[in-house]
Amino acid sequence: MDTINQQVQQNRRRTWSVMAFFVVLIAVIGFLIGLVFAVATQDESIDWLIPTYTMVGFLIGATIYSFFVYMSVTNILMKSANAHQLQESDDPELFNIVSDLVMVAHIPMPAIYLTDDPSPNAFATGRDPQHAAVAVTKGLREMMNREELEGVLAHEISHIKNYDIRVSSITVALTTFIAGAGTVLIVSGISLIRGGRWFSWFGSDSDDDAKSSWAIAVGILVFGLIMWLGGWIIRAVGVPVAQILQFSVSRERESLADVSGVNLTRDPQGLINALTLLKNDTTPTNNPTAKSAALYINEPVTRQGKTPFLAKMFDTHPPLDERIARLKRLLGEQ
Repeated sequence: MDTINQQVQQNRRRTWSVMAFFVVLIAVIGFLIGLVFAVATQDESIDWLIPTYTMVGFLIGATIYSFFVYMSVTNILMKSANAHQLQESDDPELFNIVSDLVMVAHIPMPAIYLTDDPSPNAFATGRDPQHAAVAVTKGLREMMNREELEGVLAHEISHIKNYDIRVSSITVALTTFIAGAGTVLIVSGISLIRGGRWFSWFGSDSDDDAKSSWAIAVGILVFGLIMWLGGWIIRAVGVPVAQILQFSVSRERESLADVSGVNLTRDPQGLINALTLLKNDTTPTNNPTAKSAALYINEPVTRQGKTPFLAKMFDTHPPLDERIARLKRLLGEQ
């Protein structure tokens, strides 16, 4: 079994691996979009500087955008989850549990949030242990006793201590950039298509000017159509690939956080009981599309009683039975 320090080092390496995959993905998307433009605008040989410049532009844009998202990832995810920050006077017991756990973990006190979601769940986010936050749902808070709640929160504190939150923050930032780039291209393409339809009306009455206006209008329409198609290609291909990368680290991360959490509480039974409750619960989430869903301690369930498609498709969490069995083995070893 890995030690905490080994897990931290592993997650740092994983961070760089995920970032490298995203950089390659963004570079490929930028290059292909530029290549389409080059093919559409060049009559003879392709000007390879066009896709090169487009690729560089995408990489620069991703760097700038991702930096700002990364710096404010807590606010973004908490807003997506409809969570509000708590003060100690709002829930003294919850703050007391977290305070005890971070003292054992030797990390600063994270901000604590509560969502009104009736489905029992929790997640941690932030840039690093100095800029971290933990959120629990109303359903989780009402369902679990102190021992069970301590087990869940120890799991989330472990995500913070092990720097799992840094990996997830970076992937959230880059995934939203790719999705945003696709949306911008779609909207821009539609705007150009609409503008090109009317451009010819502004030409003069002479035949030469009319032909010139029509040529420009057709060029704008083609350019807009390319942007529109490129945006949908990014949304249809780039975003799912980005989400695969985002979810690729979730499965092992959850199992490691279970074990690390037990190292903090020295009480496997608390987390075993908590995971058993989650396993038997079918309360649907009221926010299945939250950006934080991939970070939850348990896969959320929709009102149709199903796990959200992407979470199910990419198997972001180990089965609860598997996690419970692993913890029971730990209990037997004590």
